[in-house]
Amino acid sequence: MANSGARIEVAYDRRRVRFGPPRLLVSSTDFPPATGGIQRTMHEITTRLADRWTITVVAPREAGAAAYDAEAPFRVLRTRTSWRESHVNAFAEMASLAARHRPDMVLAGHLNALPSLLLPGRGRPKIAIVYGSELWARKSRLVARALGGRIDRALAISRFSGLEAAKSGIVADRIVITPLGADPPDAAGVDPGMLAALGLLRQGGVLPFILTLSRLDDRHKGHDVVLRALPELLHRFPDLQYVIAGEGSLAEELAQRARHLGVRDAVVMTGAIDERLKATLLASCRAYVMLSRESRHPALFEGFGLAFIEAAMAGRPSLAGRSGGVPDAVVDGQTGLLVDPGSVEEFIAAASRLLGDPDLADALGARGSERALREFTWHAAVRRIEEHMEAML
Repeated sequence: MANSGARIEVAYDRRRVRFGPPRLLVSSTDFPPATGGIQRTMHEITTRLADRWTITVVAPREAGAAAYDAEAPFRVLRTRTSWRESHVNAFAEMASLAARHRPDMVLAGHLNALPSLLLPGRGRPKIAIVYGSELWARKSRLVARALGGRIDRALAISRFSGLEAAKSGIVADRIVITPLGADPPDAAGVDPGMLAALGLLRQGGVLPFILTLSRLDDRHKGHDVVLRALPELLHRFPDLQYVIAGEGSLAEELAQRARHLGVRDAVVMTGAIDERLKATLLASCRAYVMLSRESRHPALFEGFGLAFIEAAMAGRPSLAGRSGGVPDAVVDGQTGLLVDPGSVEEFIAAASRLLGDPDLADALGARGSERALREFTWHAAVRRIEEHMEAML
């Protein structure tokens, strides 16, 4: 590894003599200050590469973008039209902005952004990041089929996403598996006051609770299966609480379902949360639970599951659906337990193991933490990506 690093440094020295740092043109339909998993990924990649690459980002106009762009350690070119106003107009403007550049390499932050890079990427290495369920969406699938042969490297975030990328038309031997990263939890630790405010403390101790943290907009996350299992779990573990953290269009529906099942008193719905509460909940739960399943209509699956990595970094095990790229994030029997995401019975059995045996939950969490901090920090994730980029210069 040391010798490889030396060769890379020599290569960089030569480029600096001739051209300066390598020029990277990034096009992404999802970019900060908008929020979401892809936006976070693009922020981490661009900011962490900026001291070694000359980066230009092309992205749609976004509220609050001026402040973000002014602080960014790279140049950001924005369209006049926002993505929400008109996909067609925003994309045309992105292509026009990108065409003015002659980079050493181009990076599509999403398959949908790839066409905007064909002109500036002519004769240059072309990289696209592949997340997962976009490969099942009609528009992205058409892009992959039409342009998959022009991608020099497809960075798939899990083995499952890599397999789906190959099926979609991207050349199989150009697909590499590059899992993304997560941040360790807030170093300030657990805030008992926050737990008390949510009714999770009793006589000075934390009630056993399982936690799902996600946007409440996607039905495939499996909240419904957990709720259906709660009556039996409460019969076995009367003090159990189910914490649903997050906000979204499904919030009221989930609350009504809990009332219909007679378990509403055991369900804590937090709404939107900040980083401190997130860290407190992750560190204090018995297990992180997300029973994501694969859905063709709408086209959704868990490409990897960074929430499981965040739970592991907090030292807690995951109880997860065996679907999509989740088995890359949760190692069954080592860092958590995997179940059929549609089976209430399997979930009850697995949850009972973790609720009835705190030592098992702690052991799985400890192994998960060691693995996550070793392999899945943002530093490690971006370094993996950069190694593939360096190899193509």
